[in-house]
Amino acid sequence: MQPFSESQSTAILLVCTAAAFLLPQSAAGEPENPERLWHLAPQTLRPGGAGSFDSVAVKDPSIVFFDGNWHLFYTARDEDHYTTGYVRAERLEELHRATRWELTKVRSKKERYGCAPQVFYFAPHKKWYLLFQNRDSNYQPMLCHNANISDASDWSTPEILLRKDSPQKWIDFWIICDQHRAHLFYTEAHQGIMHRSTTLEKFPHAWGPAKQVFSDVHEAAHIYKVLGRPEYHMIYERNTPEGRCLGLAIAGTLEGPWRKVTDRYATGDGLQHAPTEKKWTEMVSHGEAIRSGYDQHLEYDPADGRWLIQGILRNQSHAPYPTLPWQLGIITDTSSQPIPTLQ
Repeated sequence: MQPFSESQSTAILLVCTAAAFLLPQSAAGEPENPERLWHLAPQTLRPGGAGSFDSVAVKDPSIVFFDGNWHLFYTARDEDHYTTGYVRAERLEELHRATRWELTKVRSKKERYGCAPQVFYFAPHKKWYLLFQNRDSNYQPMLCHNANISDASDWSTPEILLRKDSPQKWIDFWIICDQHRAHLFYTEAHQGIMHRSTTLEKFPHAWGPAKQVFSDVHEAAHIYKVLGRPEYHMIYERNTPEGRCLGLAIAGTLEGPWRKVTDRYATGDGLQHAPTEKKWTEMVSHGEAIRSGYDQHLEYDPADGRWLIQGILRNQSHAPYPTLPWQLGIITDTSSQPIPTLQ
């Protein structure tokens, strides 16, 4: 066989290099990141009946399992107001039939408004905390506490967690702790994810300066400790032409740096449901992990991969936002490919 000439070798090299760019990422030597598949279960919670405090929508869920019950906190919408609701049941499938309470203390000082709750048990204080946003000063984080999560009437009068010190809109507040500090995350101007922290001894006071740790999001950054690994996952929401979806980023510490894994971690296109079940959402919005515990460390197991989300159908999404009929339900990760890790 005759050896290739220099010109022939150069041509072959160019062809092979071009082909590498046209191959799927895995064939070109890079890891694939395919669309994940999710089983969509029937609704966990639907809007209440006419005249109820959650007659239009139930959204923004935060859920823990404690003392034999699932405790679900959520944003409730009636014809005029956003408030905070609470429901509990022994099984997830029973929540939609259980008694619902409006948490009347969870509100702005000037109006009946309380939204986007997050619940967790802060072990150093032996108290449950409920974090939410009010509408004072263009949204601020508020915090109240309770010794008994089951007592819907015993939440304390809310106090401001942190006064706004920038003119941009803040939204969707989130607290998670490591072994030494408490960390606060929120979305600023529907674009950047901001981070602050304080010591466990000073919590819930003395928050440090804000630092942007991530960008190009819409809202709802929720952060969890990966069970059994020194790693954190951030779920964030994007608002795309195809509808709401969740992205995923990972980090070795809560301070970051945060590395994007995918903007399409959970999408409407990845939802699958049984033929006998009616599809109730084509969007994946404001997801809360089914946690492994209930304390301030917010651990979850990605191998379990269950999320409580809010959703609607695409043909329902063109009405004014306060009238959108959001519902809540569980999606379960059925993808064969594991989530990438830092290790």
